[in-house]
Amino acid sequence: MDRTALLVVLFLQVSLTFASPDYGIPNAVYGTARLLTSVSDAASYLDTLAAPQLVPANITQTTFNLSNVVQLLQQTGSAIAQDGNSVASAITNLTQSTSGDSAALFDAANRTIQSALDHITQLLPSVNSNLTALIGASVPDQLTDGFGRIELRLITLRTQLGTLKSAILAAIAAAGTTTPIPTDILAKYITLRKVYDVVESARKLRAFLPVLRYTLNTSIEDMVEADQYLAQYTGMLASLDSLVATVLQPLSAAKEGYYSALKGGVRDLAGSYALVEESTLLLAVYNVTGLGTLIDTMLGKFNTPLANVTQDVAAVALQLQNYLDAVKGMVGISDPQVISVTESKLTVALIHTLIDSGPYSRYCFNKYKDQVTDLLNYLLEESSICIDREIPRLGNLGPAVQSVLDVSAYDFEDINDWLTICDGLQEPANQNVCVTTITQAYTTLGDDFADKYALLYDLTTTEVNASKQRVKICIDLSRRWLADGYIPNLQTGIEQCALNGPTAV
Repeated sequence: MDRTALLVVLFLQVSLTFASPDYGIPNAVYGTARLLTSVSDAASYLDTLAAPQLVPANITQTTFNLSNVVQLLQQTGSAIAQDGNSVASAITNLTQSTSGDSAALFDAANRTIQSALDHITQLLPSVNSNLTALIGASVPDQLTDGFGRIELRLITLRTQLGTLKSAILAAIAAAGTTTPIPTDILAKYITLRKVYDVVESARKLRAFLPVLRYTLNTSIEDMVEADQYLAQYTGMLASLDSLVATVLQPLSAAKEGYYSALKGGVRDLAGSYALVEESTLLLAVYNVTGLGTLIDTMLGKFNTPLANVTQDVAAVALQLQNYLDAVKGMVGISDPQVISVTESKLTVALIHTLIDSGPYSRYCFNKYKDQVTDLLNYLLEESSICIDREIPRLGNLGPAVQSVLDVSAYDFEDINDWLTICDGLQEPANQNVCVTTITQAYTTLGDDFADKYALLYDLTTTEVNASKQRVKICIDLSRRWLADGYIPNLQTGIEQCALNGPTAV
């Protein structure tokens, strides 16, 4: 017996003293402890593949089937953990059993390994098919590679266990007994190489588990990040009305300022005229036969346009509100390419860049996500520019209206003064001529007053309509540039980055 064989025999003799029976025979087989350690290590890691041990995922958004993807990945991890632990338990039972039926123990372990292989054959195509339909081929390709390596190592493990089984059965046959097998026979048939080949198979099987966990965890992390982004984006869309209101606030304030000036000016004009009319009707000449009729006719020219001041002002308020509502409609964003996370090609490109888990997915997602998020603000800022240009124009309308109000007051402010002079004339003929002259002149002037009073509202209508057209042209042009240029270019950038890497665009 050479020196190496002698050392093996001596070590096996020592092992018998301190180790428990292995593989259904009463003898301790050297290397089994290492095999148990490797199996235990694999079992511990397998537990981390189960769904509760993977990355936590509380998906809140229903779009892009994120929860379905997470569920598929979690189920896959749990299936691996369950089948792997079944194999680990079978090998542990094999190495520690004292049943005396080695063949049955090895056959049981072999069936468990075959069952795991069958499950891979059944599980992988179904999972990959479902995932491909949801997130493309990148994750399925990774799973195929990972499972392929696990499958190969399971087959190798089964082969090495088969070799060890043959060795043990040969030792039993050579010894003619299992209680116990003589050490020299044990050393002859159950060599260290055969045991360590099983150990090595178990270790290599364990070595390929992390890549599967990496694939599962990183893909779930991508789903979680996509969910968080979609929640943020959806929340921003929900606040769109308040964002639009913020854009419109300066214009609303300018509108209120103009309305307040017009309302106050018209009421002051009507109040000033009412005082003139009241004092005129108190003149004695008003009660002179024939002259009162002339005065009434004259005053009627001013009374008629001022008869419904409250309604006139209310009509302006409605007109201005309609103007603001029309501008609000222009500023508001209804394009599904912006406000729909499922219809927007831009959002779809961004989210799929992430959840498809390609080689550049995370980089490209982080490169472009804020640009997509900021698109809504960008659109509103462009609208703000259009709105801000109208504010000074509306502000200039106030002084223009005030000028009309000022000159309108000139048309009646001297009526009482002139008729007071007539009232002081003693000669009826002279008084008659005086009143006739004044009332005829102011009757004509009353027509001019009515035109200027109408001009107040015509000016408002004309400028409001002009403002609406200016805003519409401005917003339409800015959004056309975004729709035809910026958004498609951004989408192309996202897709090219995901496909060809960061230097592609």
